[in-house]
Amino acid sequence: MPYKPKSRSGRPRVTDIRSDRQIQRMASSQKMSVREITGASRLKISNNTIHRRIIESGYMIHAKMACRLPLSKLHISKRLQWDRNHMSYGYKRMAVLFSDEEMEARWT
Repeated sequence: MPYKPKSRSGRPRVTDIRSDRQIQRMASSQKMSVREITGASRLKISNNTIHRRIIESGYMIHAKMACRLPLSKLHISKRLQWDRNHMSYGYKRMAVLFSDEEMEARWT
């Protein structure tokens, strides 16, 4: 009797290998969000399924985009000016206690 692997237990996958590759291709070649991929693919699957298939591919890196605008030239110059004004603390600067658990500096 030839060896036959056991069938998978649990709920069967909604997508097959071909649709998984289509999802991965859409995510890597075009700058599309998960919702856009869900709408573009003619499959009746959820956004979470699309997201899982992208993660399962292993070679794609996805990250949440920053949801703030970049600093303007004026803000950059003001920050640099503030830093220059506060660099002259001297020995007091060495007495600052930085704690990882509390996000504050204490002057001694």
